[in-house]
Amino acid sequence: MKHIKGSSTIDAIDHDGKTLTVHFHGGSVYDFVNFPDDMHTKWIGHIDAGGSAGKWFHQHVKPHYEGKKRESR
Repeated sequence: MKHIKGSSTIDAIDHDGKTLTVHFHGGSVYDFVNFPDDMHTKWIGHIDAGGSAGKWFHQHVKPHYEGKKRESR
């Protein structure tokens, strides 16, 4: 899991090779199935280069992959 520093929206992201899991600051967690490994690598590269995790998410993840919210425990 990669914790995102400086993001006002996203706390952490994780990818198991198939499913992208996004943890938001408000406590919500969403899973995006069939998320390609190369897209995850590009997102991490963008973040590591100082880019906005939230903007990348809204441009490259949300419009193209269906997310399912995890139930609260």
